[in-house]
Amino acid sequence: MFKKVNNIFLVYYGSFNAKSGSNVHILELLRNLKKYTDIVLFAPGQKSVNRTLAGAKYVPVIDNKYLVQPSYEFMLSFYLLYSCIKNRPDVLYLRQNSFPFFPIMLCKVLKIPSIVEVNGLVLDELKVNPNSQSFAYRVFSYLALCSEKFNYRHCDRIVSVTDKLKDELVRLYSVPESKVHIINNGANTDVFKPLDSRQTRKILQLEDSKKYVCFVGHLAAWQGVEFLIQASPLILEKCPDAHFLVIGDGVMKDKLLGITSELGLSDKFTFTGRVPYEQVPLYINAADVCVAPFIKERNSKIGLSALKTYEYLACGKPIVASSIPGVQDLIESSGGGIPVTPEDPEELANAVVRLLSDEEARVEMGKKGRKYVVENHSWDGVAGKILKICEDIV
Repeated sequence: MFKKVNNIFLVYYGSFNAKSGSNVHILELLRNLKKYTDIVLFAPGQKSVNRTLAGAKYVPVIDNKYLVQPSYEFMLSFYLLYSCIKNRPDVLYLRQNSFPFFPIMLCKVLKIPSIVEVNGLVLDELKVNPNSQSFAYRVFSYLALCSEKFNYRHCDRIVSVTDKLKDELVRLYSVPESKVHIINNGANTDVFKPLDSRQTRKILQLEDSKKYVCFVGHLAAWQGVEFLIQASPLILEKCPDAHFLVIGDGVMKDKLLGITSELGLSDKFTFTGRVPYEQVPLYINAADVCVAPFIKERNSKIGLSALKTYEYLACGKPIVASSIPGVQDLIESSGGGIPVTPEDPEELANAVVRLLSDEEARVEMGKKGRKYVVENHSWDGVAGKILKICEDIV
């Protein structure tokens, strides 16, 4: 199986200093691709990064938020060139992030087959960032746009995580449709699995008598957590024993705390901040309902293949999520939840109340969701699809 592909260089521009969905994604790819072939991961090596990951080359960088990426690009050029000469890879796989130029440029010169994975469009990301008007972000956006154009034109294949994103890549960058393959994200179904909710609540010191509504993720504007807060009074009116768990950290945290305080709901919400990865399944399993209230902007245009939705379903929990392309498809295909209109607190509240009030429906949706993710969206399955593309271009 996959014998034509003996080794792959996996190039990542994200920081392992912080927990993030992109880190989970790249580490799961590394873990599962290793089952079938040799993998070398190249990643920024800030001083605080835990360097225990087998098969990783940590490239030295200047540990400053404005200089990390430029210094990584510069130092990576030497590390990658040396590694390609010493142990030429069959394929180089790049996750498009920040503004990488050198990896695909090197592949073009050395005639190494390359794949670029795309999870979003830089300009759309920029629009919903609170610092989007700053000079630094304008420079970043220009470089990132140039990087996207160059890499998408010169790589051999592109992996898009949604159908809508593929459409945008074809439209904006004149990429041939045949060059773009759609591979959705997945979940680690061995880690994210159903657990006894009473036991997980006991471990997390949560009251067993409450009904918990859980959000997990980076607290960014596009996640739409403020709409959950706006929906909470309507939920509490029908389900006064409801409590809301917000698991994660990010630039929106202070604003979200302020909104809950203004509404007099601080005692109804628990903001945990960032938690260890191994604790995330505990919080999901402690919940009765999990939510993903994504906003329209950015999300509707390119669709979403959000890790949290797969992980919620893998834990056997029903979800209420915005009817964004990709997310709505997942809910409808799995039967594991209820899609709602984005940015509509009333509809969000009604769906949550419906599930909190119907244990039988929660259990049934949870079983369907778990079964669907195990069969269709494990990380092992994702790795297999990527390796098939690698075989085609070797």
